[in-house]
This record gives sequence, C-alpha cells and structure tokens, in this order.
Amino acid sequence: MAAGAARNDLDRFGIIFRASPRQADCLIVAGTLTYKMAPILRRVYDQMSHPRWVIAMGSCACSGGVFRTYATVQGVDQIVPVDIYVPGCPPRPEALIEGLLKLREAIKRESKNWGPYARKEVAI
Repeated sequence: MAAGAARNDLDRFGIIFRASPRQADCLIVAGTLTYKMAPILRRVYDQMSHPRWVIAMGSCACSGGVFRTYATVQGVDQIVPVDIYVPGCPPRPEALIEGLLKLREAIKRESKNWGPYARKEVAI
C-alpha cells in the first residue's frame, strides 16, 4: 500500500493496480502461501493473458519465511514461475519499486513472447 501512496507513487511509472487477472500482466505474491491456497493461486496465474510475469514479495513468498510447517509452501516458485524476487520481512516500498523497475528492464530485453516482429520495422 505504501508503494502506491503519495510518497512512493507507482503511477508515475505507469503502474496501475487491477483486481481482475484477465486485465493484469504482473502478479505480485505478497505473504505466506499455504498448500490450501496454492491451487487458487495457480488458477489465477492461468487466467492471466500472455505475456505474464510474477513477483514474489517478502521472505514468506520467496522461501516460506520462518514458517517451516506442513501447511506452508516453501517458496512460490514451486507453484508458479517467478521472475523477480523482492526480499525483506516486510520489504520496503522502495524495494518493491526497484523490483518493478528491474522487471520493466527485463521486459525490454525480452523478445521471445513478442514474436519476430518485435524489433523489426515493417514497411507497408
């Protein structure tokens, strides 16, 4: 919430929060993931349109955190592929912004999801 607030405004980077998976292209997993919630997270990920990216935010999402129990998934990357890891417990808003900017740079370098016409100029 602090990353989208006035001091660390994400809107200046063109980042707008959407609640629907069909309108989103980036999924931020923040907090502990349990095995009971894992199929729902996978369903949300599958409903997202291509290309799609995942950010694991916080030590609980990255590695399970201090919760080493039978009900806790030890890292979101066991359920969905993760592109960016934002460490911290809890992570600072600046760390989330840095993770989103690194994701933006990775998207600029990526060409496999965009097809052969991504970097070519086509004359009509």
